[in-house]
Amino acid sequence: MKRPFYFFIAFALFLSSCNPDDEDKEDHISVNQEAFLANTADIIIVPAYAELNASVHELQTSIEAFAPNLTSANLNDVQSKLKTAYLNWQKVSHFEFGPAETVGLRSSVNVFPVDETQVESNVSSGTANLDALSNKVAKGFPALDYLLHESENSTLLVKFSNQNRIKYLQDVVADLKTKVVAVNTDWGDYKNTFKTSTGTDVGSSTGILINTLTLHFEKFFRDNKIGIPSGVRSSGISRPEFCEAQHGEYSVELVLANLQAMKRLFIGTEVYGLDDYLQASDASTLSSTILSQFDVIEMRLNALSDPLPAQISSDPAAVQSAYNEMQRMIVYLKVDIPSKLGVLITYQDNDGD
Repeated sequence: MKRPFYFFIAFALFLSSCNPDDEDKEDHISVNQEAFLANTADIIIVPAYAELNASVHELQTSIEAFAPNLTSANLNDVQSKLKTAYLNWQKVSHFEFGPAETVGLRSSVNVFPVDETQVESNVSSGTANLDALSNKVAKGFPALDYLLHESENSTLLVKFSNQNRIKYLQDVVADLKTKVVAVNTDWGDYKNTFKTSTGTDVGSSTGILINTLTLHFEKFFRDNKIGIPSGVRSSGISRPEFCEAQHGEYSVELVLANLQAMKRLFIGTEVYGLDDYLQASDASTLSSTILSQFDVIEMRLNALSDPLPAQISSDPAAVQSAYNEMQRMIVYLKVDIPSKLGVLITYQDNDGD
């Protein structure tokens, strides 16, 4: 009479041994933070800085060839080299920590919009301290964009016959190169610190990376590139003159390049990336959601056309749509990822997002 009872117990034990939750635990990928940090440093960050460094060197070489030989062909070459370097900057602009933070790279190379009056004043004086705070808005990529695109090429060639203007062009690219070389060189040593600073507390590489990425996405990507020029983040008043590369008229190309670089950081190329880190932290759904949101933002940005100021004027709804999708990403980056990974967001904002 006791056999059915014993049979029931044995059957229950068998079922518990086949619990799907246990199977999930067996299939669960353990977090490999060391692989994540090593891949981020060696495969993504260091090569991106090296690429930027090389393109800035080529830009300076092109300018030095242009200075004594003011031809249309040479000017075209300088403009092309500037665009390449500016696109390469988008691949590292979200890594403002470590050597870049020490140098103050972003504030040295890409504060826009450029102060055209300050640039012209520096040109007129024939000398300028580019490390002075007043010149933060008169150097770097925005100053080069202005100097090399503010007029038709035929007019620019005449203007560059002024030796002060050529000298300022050379000074700005030299300053740009100095800052980029310093960061690129310092990453040679810093990468080991980055790869070994494990954990997720304040000061850890993962903590710093998440904070820097989120701040960049929110302020320098969403706001500066789209929100402020379109008026969404400037009291409803469109400010097309605040567009990045407004004179060269490739603002949309730059914002797309920056998005794709951040997406590449998330995916981690063919090996361990932030998406894998999230999946190993029981956040596979969040990982998929973020990747999908990257794709949606890219689709919205691809619907825009350069020059961005004209797009803002002719079709503000399309620009607003791109902004809205950027806004949706903020919660994933600023709330969901830190919650899943145990990272504390340490930077402050005052806009209620």
